[in-house]
Amino acid sequence: MKSFNEHINLKEENIKPYEILMFTNKLDDARDVSDGGSNNTLRALMKKSAEKAGVKIHFVDFNGLHIERKGGKTFVHSYGYRDDDQGGIALPNEKGELEVPKQKPIEIHPDKTIIFSRGLGTPGMTGVQTWTDYIHELEYEGYLTVPTIDCWYKCCSKYLTDILCRREGLNTPLTVPITYSDDTARVMKEHFNDEFPVILKTSTGSQTGVGVLIMESMRSLNSTVQMLKLYENTLPILIQEYIKTDHDVRVIILDGEVKAVMKREVIQGDDFRSNVSLGAGTDDYELTDLEREDSIKAAKAVGGRLVGVDFIPANNREKEQPYILEVNSMPGFGGIEKIQKGMTQEIMEYFKNRDNWDNPIDNDE
Repeated sequence: MKSFNEHINLKEENIKPYEILMFTNKLDDARDVSDGGSNNTLRALMKKSAEKAGVKIHFVDFNGLHIERKGGKTFVHSYGYRDDDQGGIALPNEKGELEVPKQKPIEIHPDKTIIFSRGLGTPGMTGVQTWTDYIHELEYEGYLTVPTIDCWYKCCSKYLTDILCRREGLNTPLTVPITYSDDTARVMKEHFNDEFPVILKTSTGSQTGVGVLIMESMRSLNSTVQMLKLYENTLPILIQEYIKTDHDVRVIILDGEVKAVMKREVIQGDDFRSNVSLGAGTDDYELTDLEREDSIKAAKAVGGRLVGVDFIPANNREKEQPYILEVNSMPGFGGIEKIQKGMTQEIMEYFKNRDNWDNPIDNDE
């Protein structure tokens, strides 16, 4: 298998310029963590990295997105962005007036444009179906999309991710869905021997750790599940085994190879969450062979080209499998850039090699 640098440094005729069309969501733009400066958005990081890599990048918000086909060409229309530190999209005000003019139509083509998506949300959210339909349409037309809609969907469901990982022989925390509020006591007795604490989370995942709770008693678990089901009866809820640890590990996988690794400390006073965006500390981390192998397997299980795999190390790291927590189809880069600066730029350099455009992940092997 070629190393990451070998993928970049192949024959010169395989290296061709390309452009990135990056779909974002105005509600998601400021969630990524950068290097502590005022430009702490994913958009700022991607723009800076693209400039260094010599790659042109266009940002298009899903809100107000329109794709036009005219004269055999494809154009993307979007609202403009504010030219400030936050760089947020400028939507019309209540009167329909625009603070910032709309962007000029962006011409795209499957031979020169890669589609990156961020902030797609979760299945069932208002507007998400239209957004995913747009990307599906582009996939049918031959565009390289990162992530694919298939990968995004698999990662959106934490329970489906758990199923796919277990099918690959990976170790995951015991995870059981709650289908209705009165089922909590049965699940705790049959699957967890009424032992607390446990983790309560939504199957559709969370943003920056919000929506992941630690439950210390049956009383608190029952009341929380009842409240969630009262708010949204169809909300998919999971009870998960609690594994006490002072850190977890995030691994960035690109086309079946480890690109970057970071250790994330549990937030002081929080007891169980380790999201960088919530203030968790980061550090270097050296993977064991088993941790590396299982991280790559987890990425392949969801068909991910560029994903973040999170795991809790086993006590005996050399001989015991890690606990795979989740696979993120749209991982943030800001936190891990603190550990491996320039990673985002290197990813953009990687796709200059057109051989890497036709490198599908086969998760059926």
